[in-house]
Amino acid sequence: MMAHEDIIDYKCPKCGGDMEFGYIAGHAIRLRWCEKENTKTIFAGEPLRKKRDFWNAPTLIASRCVKCKIGIFAYDN
Repeated sequence: MMAHEDIIDYKCPKCGGDMEFGYIAGHAIRLRWCEKENTKTIFAGEPLRKKRDFWNAPTLIASRCVKCKIGIFAYDN
């Protein structure tokens, strides 16, 4: 899994500005990548996290540009 030092200093690919470090938090127990809009993600797509934790929502390390609404995240599937 990508360490926070690997993503904290990213620059926005659109404006070149600083990006804000944080996490993408999921709901329930899974985060999934889907190629279609409006799917039932519990059944569709590819899982983005190997480790499942039933006590906490899944999270991915990420950075975002608030101005451009662009995000970069790391996953470990």
